[in-house]
Amino acid sequence: MAGGVAARAGLNQEQSGLRLHTVMFGYLYSMLASTVILGRPVLGGALYMVGRVAALFSRLAMRGDFRRLPARMRRSGLALGAVSAALALGVLLVYPLAVDLPRLWLVFALSFLVLLMSESAWRTDGAWRRRGLGRVRRVVRAAEAMLLFCGAAALVLFFTMPSPESAWHLLGGFALCCLLETLALAARGEEEAPAPEAAPSGELPAQLDRLTRVNAYKTFRTVMMLTVTALQVTLILIYTFIGASSQSLLYSLAIAFLCTVLAQWVTAMMLDKSRLRPEPATALIVGLAMWLISLAAFALRSVATGPAWNYLSLAFCTSGVTMAAHSLSSLDRDMRDIVRFATGEEPGSALRRAHAAQQEYAALVGGMIALVGLALFTLISGGSVSRGGINLTAQPLLLLPALALVVAAIPAAFRVPMERKVAEKIRTFLRLKDSGEINLPLQRQLEDTVVKVHRRRYGIKWVILILRPLFYSKVVNKEKVKLDADISCVFTCNHGELWGPVVTNLFVPFSFRPWVIDEIAEPDAQNVYLYENTVKRQAWLPERLKWPATRLVSAFLKWVMRSLDSIPVYRDDPRALVRTFRLTAEAMEAGDNILIFPENPNHESLEQAGYVKEGIGAFFTGFVMVAQLYHQRTGKRAQFIPIYADKKQHTLTFGEATRYNPDAPPQEEKERVARHLRLEMLRMAGESEAEGGDA
Repeated sequence: MAGGVAARAGLNQEQSGLRLHTVMFGYLYSMLASTVILGRPVLGGALYMVGRVAALFSRLAMRGDFRRLPARMRRSGLALGAVSAALALGVLLVYPLAVDLPRLWLVFALSFLVLLMSESAWRTDGAWRRRGLGRVRRVVRAAEAMLLFCGAAALVLFFTMPSPESAWHLLGGFALCCLLETLALAARGEEEAPAPEAAPSGELPAQLDRLTRVNAYKTFRTVMMLTVTALQVTLILIYTFIGASSQSLLYSLAIAFLCTVLAQWVTAMMLDKSRLRPEPATALIVGLAMWLISLAAFALRSVATGPAWNYLSLAFCTSGVTMAAHSLSSLDRDMRDIVRFATGEEPGSALRRAHAAQQEYAALVGGMIALVGLALFTLISGGSVSRGGINLTAQPLLLLPALALVVAAIPAAFRVPMERKVAEKIRTFLRLKDSGEINLPLQRQLEDTVVKVHRRRYGIKWVILILRPLFYSKVVNKEKVKLDADISCVFTCNHGELWGPVVTNLFVPFSFRPWVIDEIAEPDAQNVYLYENTVKRQAWLPERLKWPATRLVSAFLKWVMRSLDSIPVYRDDPRALVRTFRLTAEAMEAGDNILIFPENPNHESLEQAGYVKEGIGAFFTGFVMVAQLYHQRTGKRAQFIPIYADKKQHTLTFGEATRYNPDAPPQEEKERVARHLRLEMLRMAGESEAEGGDA
């Protein structure tokens, strides 16, 4: 279960939440210092990024993690590093001599000091954690270290700055950076301790090689690297163009901090505690979309439009970035279970270090791209942000890398198969495996979802959102439904022509896999079935439109049933019907609930074949066999829960459940369960058994 610790450390410590933005605050402070001292904000930011990129590269090289990266990553990193190094030399050596900036050393000293403060704080915190120090003691020691750094900054500023007011101004900004670092350290999770230093060198471990064939892991790694790279480029370049003065930079710092804290709190509440509880992958997509919109808005509207628009873009962008980063951290928590499931082994230190190395490599690439943009901007424009000329013309071009990375990350996020239900099933499988049990149906289902290429069907979620207002139904008595943690249940509902299947899929607040008759699954039979049982009976529809309407509805319904992962029911083929019960029992053994519509549309009591429009038709009883098979496979007693879909009242009501009794004679038990469910539906419909007809 420790497989994701170091991987999460790489993402959480360097790229998400407060830690990510403390890096950006250091960048903003360097811009602030450069503005006050030289009147060239971008130059200070470029100097800070030179140090930041050098720190990331040395961290990868000194630990040997660079050798663990794939050859393609190493080659591209070295090529981009060579370009960055050449431009960095231009910023550090050639440019200052060309424009005669005697006080550049002071900007360099302050940028170096804020970077040293940040790096040393997190490294020493890791050392203290390995020694077993508690959080309070670590934070106190960090605060003491921050006071020392503030003292060093005060000595530099008050002995070199001609104006005490400017010195106090810059010291206040440095103290704020120290405060934010301390808050980020205090918020650091206890399980984010650094990975053990010892790790084998050489090629990627065999464990990681096997994981490269696991779709869920590959997809997550792709979206993680794109997002981490885009984070660096976005925040650096968008902050660069917002502040043309020290005052606006301070406002930007305050807005970024406020939006970071609020967005992180809101995202955590949504993912963990809210009623909606969106999927982490969905929250990731929302965050990326907010991020993309803000980048596009900022690129299209120049800084000449005024600070209000820029601050709004900054707030929106920071919120989207934080939501995306927090969602990635939530998904990253599931990757350790993916590793255990896919490899059958506890993740080793080499795998953890290789995973962390890929994340740091993504941060390094993002920093290099930003450094290239900043260096070019500094060498061409002199390191200042003006309100006309080449600077504003170049602004959208410099944001293009960030836009391209976010655009590439969005489709990758759509392919992440890690729904909350899947993550819970993986944990269930691992728990059973640890206790010596093997659930083969669950294992096969997870392999299909996690290992093989499996795309989440977001289209059906949009369809549900669109159709809910059109078929609005109030859900009644859902609080009475008590689902067992490890036992599947069978929901049963009246058909009401198409009303029952539609509203149950739209409004039942529990997950399930529906039964669907085979006529719906096969195109030719599907058209005839829908026409005879539903469309033909619609008197309001002209005859000439009934067949085209049937084809249209059947095509849409086929896609819906496939998206809902339905189970086909072969009612008129006894041999094929065995397959229906086998698939259902396997689905229940894998932890899925089932939705069944047990009415008989061809019962002799009906004047015309088809499902009754109102009330409850006669029931089949054979569907109860799923509980018998489920008990034979698992020894568990499934419960049946009746639902009544009332088209007139627009309600969806849950009735009293009944549990399968394996000790009763099978035929008697089938009749008892079917009768109980039908009587409950009749009761909820306000009808007597005589009015409802035979069971």
